Amino acid sequence: MSAVSAASPPGPVRLGLIGSPNSGKTTLFNALTGLRAKVGNYPGVTVERREGSLVLEGRDARLIDLPGTYSLDPISPDEAVVSQVLAGEVEGVAPPEALVIVADACSLERSLLLIAQVVAEDRPTCLVLTMMDELAVRGGSLDTSRLQDALGIPVVPVVGHKGLGIRQLRVLL
Repeated sequence: MSAVSAASPPGPVRLGLIGSPNSGKTTLFNALTGLRAKVGNYPGVTVERREGSLVLEGRDARLIDLPGTYSLDPISPDEAVVSQVLAGEVEGVAPPEALVIVADACSLERSLLLIAQVVAEDRPTCLVLTMMDELAVRGGSLDTSRLQDALGIPVVPVVGHKGLGIRQLRVLL
């Protein structure tokens, strides 16, 4: 993902957080920006535009928390917002230059379609696996190195609410 800073125009680099509902996107957003965005699953909360600022190795960045989606083929108005933002079709909203896919490690299979579609977008991309602590409690594990090799993108395990893995993610971004 470091190629973004070399090729992008002056000004903040724009990073999009994309993932399924309840994958931990907003928790990650809060951990990276220091904001306290509202977390909830009632109608309308994810359709609101949520952006936050952060500094990555001396460079300003804008983090866009996109609505939760299972696919880039929208079947609801919330999901349509994601496709429109990525395509640069939302007036006044520049599309993200790079994407951070957020997936719940406990239910990774639910995110595989979205991961494949985002990787095919041909933008700088990384995968953040959330809830790694919960996966361990359930007796599960993931070989993140093998997953990274298979996907061809960086994979960072995190526990967002405890701040674990956030430093490594910031370095990657």
